[in-house]
Amino acid sequence: MELTPPDRPRRAFLRAAAGASLLGALAGARAPAAATPAAGAAAPTAKAGYHETEHIRTYYRSARYW
Repeated sequence: MELTPPDRPRRAFLRAAAGASLLGALAGARAPAAATPAAGAAAPTAKAGYHETEHIRTYYRSARYW
């Protein structure tokens, strides 16, 4: 069985694709910059997390089994 010489352009392309995917993963893993509020901006008044609203209560009433 004869060995064929390596396909250099294909190997170069695959090496470049692997490098590009690594750089993309590193860029995506980078922490986002913290947003600073503008001077004089009001703080948000809405509470974070779960809060029961009227449409949620309506769903609970419609989802009751008994």
